[in-house]
Amino acid sequence: MPDSKVSTRLSRREMLKLTAAGAAGLTLLKRSAGALTPAHENFLDPTTIERIADHDATVHPPLLIDLQTHVWWRAGGVAKMNAAGEAFLKGLAGYRSTYVGHQVPISDMGRVTFFDELFLKSETDIAFLNSFGMKAAYDGVDLFPPREAAMIRSMAPARVRVLGCVDPPDGQSAVESLIYQCETLKIDGLKLYPPGMDARGWHMDDEKNTYPLYEVLRKHGVKNVCVHKGIPGAFIEQYCHPIDMTRAAADFPDLNFIAFHSAYPYDAELAEQAKKAKVKNIYAELGALAQVMLNDPQRFAQLIGRLLDGLGADHILWGTDSPIFGSPHWQIQGFQAFTIPDDMIEKNKYPQLTPEVKEKILTHNAARLFNIDIKAAKKAVENDLLYKLRQDGNPLPVTVDTSKLKRQ
Repeated sequence: MPDSKVSTRLSRREMLKLTAAGAAGLTLLKRSAGALTPAHENFLDPTTIERIADHDATVHPPLLIDLQTHVWWRAGGVAKMNAAGEAFLKGLAGYRSTYVGHQVPISDMGRVTFFDELFLKSETDIAFLNSFGMKAAYDGVDLFPPREAAMIRSMAPARVRVLGCVDPPDGQSAVESLIYQCETLKIDGLKLYPPGMDARGWHMDDEKNTYPLYEVLRKHGVKNVCVHKGIPGAFIEQYCHPIDMTRAAADFPDLNFIAFHSAYPYDAELAEQAKKAKVKNIYAELGALAQVMLNDPQRFAQLIGRLLDGLGADHILWGTDSPIFGSPHWQIQGFQAFTIPDDMIEKNKYPQLTPEVKEKILTHNAARLFNIDIKAAKKAVENDLLYKLRQDGNPLPVTVDTSKLKRQ
């Protein structure tokens, strides 16, 4: 792995030349000319590439909302962790090292990185900061407590929203914690994680462990239940499938159930059950899936097509899982340029991924679910210090970062 990051600025003409040669937009965002593959050519719109190259502001949505962002190193650090907890954090740091081009410690993913990469180095306007529990793995304290997320929100109230967390098997203790988070911390939603570092199992439709939590949310007017689905990794696979969401969504039709990571690679399950469900309160979020977009654009096109068909354009939400993949700038540009090829649409009867659909995903769907007034929020964002600092710097670059990826 290289010791430093090497970025090469491309002129508009050079980028368009790469596109015409089959490099396409994903390449200009992340690959050097020698690493290009023709496989990406059909999955990007050259007109959007040109607009990005021209820094055309109309490419960007009215308010870019990222539903999945993190701080993985709490204030004061972690005094003690079990083997699974340590492996989880080291895995995240290792993944980030791959994307930033040099080795980083776990503590690199703290609040300074959060502010820098989300708001100064990307177009992100509002970030939902996800809390993370698993007290059993981390010295009896949440790995990233909701109270710390709320403190970070106080540093940039126009920018940061908070998703609280509990570990459902904690029973009454989890209920009391959630009441505190709703009443005192004023969380915007709940983020749940399947067992992994803490191996106690539970399901979304668990009447004993999870239904009391939904009742708390309902009582306090917090309507959004987010849950890590798919991407097993450090989590126990059987709990990463989305099948347990259908009954919960039916029993609590006034709440929204959002499958983070779109349950990938179980996205077909998610899309199929959402399509068959009588209620329409199941949603998908795209965090961490930009790596699929880059490494396997056909699979990403299949995923987006399935979600559009099964859930509908109004039920897909933008997220990046930052800061694991560095600044989300490249993810945003890649998605803006991405398209589903006509032959895939015709063969599978997928809906089109139009600019209007992308704007729903990047802005309107999250704004609707979380009651964000787009006009008022945009004004608040553009009047805060972070916006001014970013505007005082150079425009966000269009670069090829040759240090991040292995050549194909």
